[in-house]
Order: sequence, then structure tokens, then C-alpha cells
Amino acid sequence: MMLGCLLFMIFGLNLNVLMIVIFYGIMMMGHRMSFSNTLAESLKVETGSLRADATAVCQTSQQLAGSIGTTVFAAIIAIWQKKPAVSYSLGTAQGSQAAFIFTLIISLIISLIISLIILRL
Repeated sequence: MMLGCLLFMIFGLNLNVLMIVIFYGIMMMGHRMSFSNTLAESLKVETGSLRADATAVCQTSQQLAGSIGTTVFAAIIAIWQKKPAVSYSLGTAQGSQAAFIFTLIISLIISLIISLIILRL
């Protein structure tokens, strides 16, 4: 997932359709690998009758996180679009690049925290 964000960040102002498809595919492959493993590990804790409810909680939390992420991305892009000396399209491209930088930083922080937790166990 971090690789996809890094590619979007580096090539953000010079993307074509094929690059977007490939980079997005890389990013979503990482997302699915991490979420599927997290879901499987969290469901190991609940082995009883609440397993379906645990799945629903995980799916709901994923949807909530997606909504929050979309809001944060939109806010970052809007800040760049409002810059007075920049055209709307350039502001959108630069804002998208900044949003992917933010996502990359958050991904690195989460990876470090998870690594520390795993190493302590």
C-alpha cells in the first residue's frame, strides 16, 4: 500500500490513465492484504455465536475509516485548490499529491507502531 502511495506521490503531476490504474491496483492490493489479514486475526478471538457480529463490526469500522479518509483527502485537496496564485486544476493535482504524502506518512507511522507491538510480543 505504501508503494502505491509513494508512486502516486512521485508521479502525481505527470500521471496518465495507465499509470493511475497500475498505481491504484498496487495500492488496493496492499490494502486488501492488510485488511483481510486483520479481519482474519480479529475473528480468531471470537469463536462463539458472536462471530457474525464481529465481522459486521470490522466491516463497519472499515466503512467508517473510508469515510473519514475521504473527508481528510477532500480537505487537503480543497486547501490546495484555494491557493490564489494557482489554477484550479493545478491546485487539484498538487493537493492530491499532498494527500498521498499524508497517506504515506500515516502508513509509515502505523507500520512502525505495528512492528513495535509485534516485536514486543
